[in-house]
Amino acid sequence: MHHMRLTPWEEERILIFSAAELARRHRTAGLRLNHPETVAVICDAMLEAARAGASYEACIAAGRSAVRPDEVLDGVRELIGEVRLEVLLEDGSRLIVLVDPLGPGPDPVTGR
Repeated sequence: MHHMRLTPWEEERILIFSAAELARRHRTAGLRLNHPETVAVICDAMLEAARAGASYEACIAAGRSAVRPDEVLDGVRELIGEVRLEVLLEDGSRLIVLVDPLGPGPDPVTGR
């Protein structure tokens, strides 16, 4: 009998994937995402891009396009000022810091 021994990173990867899958299920059902669901989907998209051999810039793009502002609950966009994630790229481990991953939002004066 073989036991699956996971490193702490592999365990964390499974947690992110599970949370992201649940969030995607909610999104498919027409529910808007909460804060942890949104972060999980963004992180999962960047990790999947890195796993597929994407560049640093492509990982950033994957994170930015993972969730649209209209897919999250009110107030979530403002709560997520940045998402930090370490990804393994072909040239080694790199830290990605996505600032305002859902966009800066409407101007408080003009509302646009």
